[in-house]
Amino acid sequence: MTAEPADAPVPGHVAGDAEDLPDEQELPPIPDALLAPLLDAAGDALRRLPPADVPPAARRLRSFDRRGLATPAARRQLRKILEEEHAVLAAAITLFRARPEVAELAEAWNEAIGAGGDAPVELVAAAAGDGRLPLLASVLTSGLPDCFEFGLGLVVAYSAIGGREAATTAAVRAATAAREAAEEARRRADAARGAAETEAARLDRSLREERQARRDREQEAADAAAGSEARREQMEAERDAALARAEAEMAAADRRSAEAARRMAEADRRMDEVNRLAAETNRRIEEAADRAAQAEERARRAEARAASAEERARAAASTPSDGPRFVDRTVLDQIARAAEDLAAGVRRLADSTAVPSGPSVARRPRSTPPPSAAPPSAAAPSAPTRPAQTRPAPPLPQSRNAGAPVSRRSARRAPVRLPPGMLQDDPAAIEAMVRTRNLAVIVDGYNVTMLAWPEASAAEQRERLCDALAEFQLRFRCEVTVVFDGAEVPGVRPLRRRNLRVVFSAAGQEADEVVVGEVMFRPEDVPVIVVSSDREVKAKAEAEGATVLSADALLQLMRR
Repeated sequence: MTAEPADAPVPGHVAGDAEDLPDEQELPPIPDALLAPLLDAAGDALRRLPPADVPPAARRLRSFDRRGLATPAARRQLRKILEEEHAVLAAAITLFRARPEVAELAEAWNEAIGAGGDAPVELVAAAAGDGRLPLLASVLTSGLPDCFEFGLGLVVAYSAIGGREAATTAAVRAATAAREAAEEARRRADAARGAAETEAARLDRSLREERQARRDREQEAADAAAGSEARREQMEAERDAALARAEAEMAAADRRSAEAARRMAEADRRMDEVNRLAAETNRRIEEAADRAAQAEERARRAEARAASAEERARAAASTPSDGPRFVDRTVLDQIARAAEDLAAGVRRLADSTAVPSGPSVARRPRSTPPPSAAPPSAAAPSAPTRPAQTRPAPPLPQSRNAGAPVSRRSARRAPVRLPPGMLQDDPAAIEAMVRTRNLAVIVDGYNVTMLAWPEASAAEQRERLCDALAEFQLRFRCEVTVVFDGAEVPGVRPLRRRNLRVVFSAAGQEADEVVVGEVMFRPEDVPVIVVSSDREVKAKAEAEGATVLSADALLQLMRR
């Protein structure tokens, strides 16, 4: 939703008669539809208030336009804010009272109360007649004049009467339409009956003519056979025998035809099933081969890094110096663990590419398993138990003496395309960036969900974000990975979305490390966008050559 421009900024409180409002004024319990003008004024007040004065619960509504604020959910949230935030209520009432028709209607109510008698009732009836009941209800609610409870009761009563009249009118219209439809159906039935009677008469005439023709032929045959009784009996016997043979042959042909049709249908069904299985098998083979190739490349990179790190450690340990030198075994262990995990994944993918022989199924060669990824001196501990989900990426290797991430010549990573003359925080520029060829988008899950749905539970936040990212992937056709912190949610229900990779961090591992680890283990020719508002994640991801977008930027792009 696009925010409407504010007419003028509002300081700490809205200028006007807000000081004359009653302390801690509350909205009476009347339907939201009768407070529509006051709720519209509340939306304008939110856009006019300085950002510092806007309550946290109302910050998302500040960006809604009038059409967005007119939805039932937005109405309920606006009313809740007015009931809980006195400053917003005062600002909304001040803006509402500034309208000329509000002042005129408030003066008319005061005059009717002063006149007494039926004057208030006549005023409410007149407002109901010209469609100003919501405006009158908002005037009584915002000003709380004398006898405002009586006036609100009249407004609610007239609104209920109008609703019942509208329902009655709709019911009458529906009954009239049903009656007209029934009459039309009756007319069509009469026409169909007449046509059926005409067709029956025609068929009856044809039947009589056919019977007469058959009697004539029988008479001719009888006259021709009258000269010889033996000849007639012989002809009848021959005719009966020929008829019996024809019937037997026809029955046998029918049976053979039915059997052939059954066999053909069964063959077609089997062929369709074989083709479907072949297509599915070929698709899985191609996916497994692609994943095996990627995993082999990552395993080779991890093995090279592990060997390089061990070589540097040996060189550092064997170099003489004035003081003792220490080898950071934690780095070697983490690199060895990452290499072992990648090598095991490659072996499993290679084993899964074997396909059983069958009709219409092409067999593909197995991928060559990668060499051992762990160096001899680095004993990798067994991987911790994870939820039933995609395997989490290994943690980031860090040195003991520096808290900054280890850079992998980030300047060599393929850049994300930014159109010339556009700023990175421009929504149009962000949309162009996510359309970069071969792009990988890595999302810090809870960093986004806590901004988008702070009131929802963790499980509901994960479900909503995965649904939104699945639509995002279908829209932009890029690789999307979302990372959640899995240490505090053991046994979490698996999240599966088509073309969306969901990763949970292992026990004792933060999701921030997994996010940056996903960047590190991407090939350098793959441009990467990391979505997170966390400063540490931003610094480490940019050090690895990734482009970082805030969580709010992603939410705005998904709403476009």
